[in-house]
Amino acid sequence: MGRVAQEFADVPYEDLEPGVVRTTTHRLDPSLVAEYERLVGPSPDGSVSPWVFCTFLPMYRALGGRMEQGSIHTRQRMVEHRPVSVGATLTVELRVLEKIEEGGRRHVTLEIVFADEAGPVCSSTGTYLWGHATR
Repeated sequence: MGRVAQEFADVPYEDLEPGVVRTTTHRLDPSLVAEYERLVGPSPDGSVSPWVFCTFLPMYRALGGRMEQGSIHTRQRMVEHRPVSVGATLTVELRVLEKIEEGGRRHVTLEIVFADEAGPVCSSTGTYLWGHATR
């Protein structure tokens, strides 16, 4: 399934550039999908449950590291565009939408789009207080 979060170095806030797109891939491996189905139940139409996109691993791969320790995930919006099959390998594009510092808090908004050859399958927009709890 790949590296676990502890094996990634922290990505410093200073390295995040708004507008920059980083890419990776995410394989919907049958064992990964089966584990999500065990935890949250299968998708009624037999496709991959949208829950399988609720993981930080593709984000960490695209960033080349993880959120700074002490980051707080404050908001998340996910949109499932269409079903996808088990075994698909998706292209993942991560874009820094916004990076602002206000009142000593470093806010970062990231967009992640999972797509196959036909286009987007799922997209996610998340906002984080980067490294907040350790500052």
